[in-house]
Formats: sequence, C-alpha cells, structure tokens
Amino acid sequence: MRITAITPMKNEGPFILEWLAYHRLIGIDDFLCFTNDCADGTDLILERLDELGLVRHLPNPSCVSRAEGGHHWAAMAFVDAMARPRRSDWFISFDVDEFLCIHAGQGRLEDLFAAVPQADLIAVNQRNFGCSGRVAFTPDTPVIGQFTRAMATDNAAYGWERARGLKTLVRGGAPIARIGNHAPELVPGARVVWVNGSGATLPEEMVNRQVKSLKGDMFGHDLVQLNHYAVRAMETFIVKTERGDANRPVEDEVKYWRKYWNQYDDNLVEDLSIQRWLPAVEAEVARLLEDAELRDLHQGAISWHRRAIARLRTTEPQATILRQVKGLHDRKLQREQAA
Repeated sequence: MRITAITPMKNEGPFILEWLAYHRLIGIDDFLCFTNDCADGTDLILERLDELGLVRHLPNPSCVSRAEGGHHWAAMAFVDAMARPRRSDWFISFDVDEFLCIHAGQGRLEDLFAAVPQADLIAVNQRNFGCSGRVAFTPDTPVIGQFTRAMATDNAAYGWERARGLKTLVRGGAPIARIGNHAPELVPGARVVWVNGSGATLPEEMVNRQVKSLKGDMFGHDLVQLNHYAVRAMETFIVKTERGDANRPVEDEVKYWRKYWNQYDDNLVEDLSIQRWLPAVEAEVARLLEDAELRDLHQGAISWHRRAIARLRTTEPQATILRQVKGLHDRKLQREQAA
C-alpha cells in the first residue's frame, strides 16, 4: 500500500524531522514536499531527506510563476497535474503543524482504513491544540510532547456552533476532478462514500460542494482526528507571523495575528492520545540525526529560529504581537477557569 502526503513548507526546519518520523511510523510512506522562500534551511533539510530516499522535495511552482493565488494553491495545482497521487492507494494534503492522530486499532492508517472499508473519502477534522501556556521555543522536546491542551471534542463545551476545519484522506481510485487543499473537487455526478472521523457517512448534498469544515453533528473524532498545532509556543508564533500567510498578503498584521491566535490558542481540555507514539518518535528522530549532514542542517535551523526570536522580540509589529498574545492567553485561561 502506498500512502502519499502532499505538504508545502516555509521556514519549518526545527519541526520537520518529528513530523516526518511520526507519519512514517503510522504508515505514510510517500512524501511530496514543496518549499518556497526558505531562510532557515527547510529546503536543504528536505533536499537531504530526498537524497536519503525519505521524501520527494520540489520547489513550489509559485517560486517560478509568482502568480496570484498563494503558495498553497500553486502547489495544489501542480500536484493536480501529477499522476502520482491518483496512483497511490490513498493521499492527503496537510501541513507540518498537523498530525494525523488515529484512535482506531493500534493507531496506524491501516487500522483506520480497516475500520471504514467502504470509504472513498475520509474527512479528518482538525482539533486545535493551544500553546499550553508555553512561551519559550523548546526544540529539543517534541511538539506532541509539549502541547497537550486542546479544544473540546463537542460544541456543548462552548455553547455555540463551532465549525471544525478538515483535511481529507482520498482513495487513489476515487473520481476526483481536482485535488484540493482541504477536500477534492469530484467529477460531476460522481457517487462516492464520504465519511467523517467517526466513520459516519456524510450527507449526499456535501459531495459536490467545496468543503473546508464541518459543523454540528457532521464532524467526529472517534476514529481519527487531525491534531493542529497552529500556534505552538508564543516565541515560535512570532516567527510564524513574520513569515506571513501562505495565501494572501496581510495588511494590519497585529489585528490579523491577534484574531488568528484567539481562534487557535484553544486549551480547554487535555488530550494525551497521541503520546503513545512519543517514545517511538523520539527514537526515530534520533536515528535520522545519525546522518551527520542532516544533523548539521537540523541544528542550523534551530539556531536560525533562536536568532529570529531574539530579533523579533524587539522588532515591531512582532514585539506587540508577543505582548498581546500573552495577554489573550491569560485572559482566556481565567475565563475558562471561572466557567
């Protein structure tokens, strides 16, 4: 079985090896990685991993065309023209801050597929993980070990209708007209079985829509969820803000990133389910770092991020963003504790 991951990246150097190690352990064996405008050595790390036969690294077509629409869209358009994803048994487009967390069986993709053998598409809903109160960039501790506070699994905890973003596992033989970042566009009139993360079949009217999220009783996490570490630690977050949005320019940076933080820094409940993989992930990362060239590139990326954090702490607008997200986190925590 070949399972393909499609992933665009920019300045994600310290986080690549953990993400790769984890997803190799759960069953992904084919990685198509695209990079653009990297300053921290992300592209060089992926190039070395390509040389080691672990990923396929390509420059994002946006680097050549500079067309409007954003880096994610450019990568998706390029992948859509490739035969490889459709020839795989399954494929999915997702990011380095997203981890497929499988609850079925032993936590591997083969267990998920065995639980929903009828499915052509599996909508994997995001479960946002907040900063867990962490300020400092701590690259020696895995992301899945640091950030353990997350959004609740149902909307009753919030008292309002909250949509859950999604990415889609697509069976290679499904009638796909176009590969998308969140979900594919299907051939008109196609009949497919599309299930949510609990294995429930989604309504037929969903099939021919552009789907980016699911609301209410449509989402589920019983079999699989997408752990979304969108903010990580506060210091890491300000590096992300300088990188910018992958698909559009940001005019009022403080306002934009304040709203982004408020949306994704969700720490309502504890979720340790992914940590059953922590020892194996740490061992696999250590094995990867036995390659001297890869180790030097990884350490170089960490050093670049440390320097960036030191600079951005005293540079606007990142200094203001850091101060404001600290306040936002503390106030939200106080409200949750008082509820």
